[in-house]
Amino acid sequence: MLAAADAAEGEGGMPAELELALQSQQWGALPESGGLLDQPLGLLGKMSAALNVYNAYKSERGRGNTTLPEWTRRNPAAWRTFATIEKMRKNDNGSAE
Repeated sequence: MLAAADAAEGEGGMPAELELALQSQQWGALPESGGLLDQPLGLLGKMSAALNVYNAYKSERGRGNTTLPEWTRRNPAAWRTFATIEKMRKNDNGSAE
């Protein structure tokens, strides 16, 4: 999920699950032929998680003149995602709380 946040910020490559999610969204199609139950186990969950992180970061980074507290109030789900990833980043850098 950290890679999806990095991709939203223009840093690093796009993880495969995020790329698949964006392609599926763009084309209105699943990655594999068939229906939901025909997809590889766990793939759609990973795609959804990566896309949620990506969208949260894109929203926060594109908030313009909106203050962070105001954006947070208007986007509570995106804020929870953003805050969770930031905490993961902090822990990943060795500065666990």
